[in-house]
Parts: sequence; C-alpha cells; structure tokens
Amino acid sequence: MIISLESVFSNVNVCTKEESDFILDVMSKLNKEDLAIVEEKNLCHNIKIQYDKTIHEWIQKKAVQKKKIEDSFVVMIQEKHNNDIQRIRGSESLYRIEIYDTVHSSMIIFSLNIDTIKVHKRENNFVKRTTDVSIKLSQIEASYPQVLSTSESIAYIMNNECSLARYGDGELNLCYGIDIGFQKGSLKLQKRLREILNHGSDNKILVTLPEFNSRFNNITNCNGQISFWENYWLKMYDNLKDFFTQPFYGNTDVSRNSVFFENSLAEIRQLWKQREVVFLIGRNGRFEIKSDLFNNVKNFEIIYVPPVNAFDTYPQIIEVCLKVRKDKLFLISAGPTATVLAYDLMNYGYQALDIGHLPNCYDQYLGIIKYPESIPHVRPDAVHNEAK
Repeated sequence: MIISLESVFSNVNVCTKEESDFILDVMSKLNKEDLAIVEEKNLCHNIKIQYDKTIHEWIQKKAVQKKKIEDSFVVMIQEKHNNDIQRIRGSESLYRIEIYDTVHSSMIIFSLNIDTIKVHKRENNFVKRTTDVSIKLSQIEASYPQVLSTSESIAYIMNNECSLARYGDGELNLCYGIDIGFQKGSLKLQKRLREILNHGSDNKILVTLPEFNSRFNNITNCNGQISFWENYWLKMYDNLKDFFTQPFYGNTDVSRNSVFFENSLAEIRQLWKQREVVFLIGRNGRFEIKSDLFNNVKNFEIIYVPPVNAFDTYPQIIEVCLKVRKDKLFLISAGPTATVLAYDLMNYGYQALDIGHLPNCYDQYLGIIKYPESIPHVRPDAVHNEAK
C-alpha cells in the first residue's frame, strides 16, 4: 500500500500566528549542520522517518518519548487524524506535533518530503498568555506560600546555626510520584520528602521552596509566552498545594544563581567560614569545590556517593556520615538524597546544608555556562580538589 504524506496531512489544523512566528524564529536559527540527518528508519508502509542532529541527542536519552513520536505519526498515517499535529502558518512544509507528559510537554517540529517525515527539533510546548492563563497564574500566586528572600534565608541559617533542606522541581516531582532524570522514585523516598516538607522550618532546619516566579533562576518564555516556573505551577500546583502546610518556607534559590545577584560573595561564604567541612557529593558529578567559594574553610574532607540514584544506597550513606565528628559542617550535593540527608543529620545533632548546584550556579552567574543542567550528571573529567 502506497501512502501519500501530502494527502495524509492536507487537512490538519493551522497553528496560531503567535505559535507559528515562534517556531519559524526557532527554525531560522538552525544551520546546515544542525539539520544534517543522523538517523533514518522505516516507519510504516512506504514511509520513512529521519532525525536531524539537533534532536537526535535528545531522543537517544528519551526512548519513551521517541516511541510516542513515532506512534503518533503512525496513527496519523493510518487514520488521517491527529489533533496534536498542526501546520505552521507561513510555511508549506513545516508542522509540529505535541507530545505530552505530566510536567514538561514538548512540541516536535518536523517537515514532509514526498515519502519522508524529517524530524528537526524539540521545543517546550507553546503557551499563549491568554486572559484565562493570566487569571489562573494570579490565583496560584495569591495562594502560594510565603517564601523568604535569599538574603533572609542566609540570615536564618546564620542566626540559628541550622541545617538546610531544599525542594526544587525535582524533589516536588518525586513528592507527587514522578521520576526525575538522576533519581528514580520510590514510595520510601516519596514518603520521606513529604514528611520533611510537612515538618517545615524551625530553629534546627530551614526547609525551602522555589519562588513562585524567580527573577533569575528561571527561563523567560520557556513555553512560548510564559516562563519555566509559570508553566510548572500551571501543570503541578493543584497536585502539590496540599503538601504546602507551613506558614513560610526558605528560598530554594539560596543555592541557585539568584543568590549571587542578591548577595555578596562574602555574605554567602560566611555560611562555612573557618568551619571544618565535609563535602558529600556525587563521584565524578557536576559539583566542583571551587576556590572562589570555599577557600575560607578551615579544612575539608570528601564523602563520595553515586551521582545517579544515590538514594538507593541511603543506608550506607548515613552510616558513613554518622562516623563524622558532630562539630563538622556537612555541605551536601546529592539531588533529592541531600534533602533527606540534611534533615536526618540535623536530627542526629549535625549542621548539614543542602547546597545543590551552588558552584555550577556561580559559573552560570559569571556567564561561563548557560545552566547547571547543561552539564552531564556524570563527568569523567570532574575536578573536586581545587580549594586551597
């Protein structure tokens, strides 16, 4: 059976002007190398699918998403109907298809050529800032918990000499039961993260949440006309709001790039000034013990943990930690494991700060990298012993 792609896609709806303009702008920035074909396979009947270099790296890590893309095309070819596919206004050959997951839905930009579907690029789904979207965001913001500033969060830790347990989007996703890239979920981890969030802050620990729509730790227009955090709360706030039971929370951005815009380096470095420090970090992970940040510690030692799925070895991790003298300060970078570990070490009489991607966020602040998440979870060339 010979299939004509032109006839299959002839009746799809057309994107809005705003979304089409956004996609055309994205495509205009790709060069010939970006559009080079790196994979080709038969899809169904006489139809082939090709993947360009720009998207190939992403789909290699996203086997489930790749299957969703290909299954959606097969449905379209066989049934000549798929509401998730639309043609790009102002282009004869460009289309987009929406691929959904719980938090970060995507649109896949592709073109047609006789018997071939050529997949070019993945972008976050386009969200137009309609009146309804603006009203919903205002309602969420009005009911969102009070979050301290980064300066207030530093002062809280200094004044109470307390521990720090942070919640970013990854920890919140795990609270709801969604796996993240470097830590698969479990009922035990979910229970612990919910427990700590419900405990909240006291004079022994500061528990943090992200700001509603951070000025610096954010991606403006990440989803068309709304930011990363606006899109996150639109998707997830109704699922998470019942976990936010406390009158206030610290600011998760105390370890993100925001903290460097809002505080001096001296103010940040006072958290570990002249302390004997234990860094607990992923082996060959993203974390770097940078001299600019940490050369004011009295001395330090390192405990390495797995850079991926560290919580799977949690009993062994806590056992090693409990052999450390209680006057030493733990600085922890271990994803969601750090949140739980900081809380547990606090209960054992230690001060433990979950500092996340702090050194990478310093590089982001300096303009050396775009985002900490652009660095691989595991880096064979990682350097950990720079502080002097």
